[in-house]
Amino acid sequence: MKEKKIDIINKYTREVQDIENKLKDLEKGRIYELSNAKMDGYLATNIIQLRNMIRELISKIEYGEDSINDQLSQLFNINKNSQSLGLED
Repeated sequence: MKEKKIDIINKYTREVQDIENKLKDLEKGRIYELSNAKMDGYLATNIIQLRNMIRELISKIEYGEDSINDQLSQLFNINKNSQSLGLED
């Protein structure tokens, strides 16, 4: 069995989940043309959003950029460190 060089599903959990959610919504017919609910958006809009999500994920993987979870973790660590040092107002 081959060893993974990078576990994309675990590293980019949130990005992959967002793509999966968008696909599930489309699969369920959650588009304005069928549901008449503006929050679902037009099919073309959903396709554009999905395409952008995939491109963004591929770019992050290709350039070794942090995932959304990594970025949030860093923000919370910075805020936590600031509070422990008494730097917060």
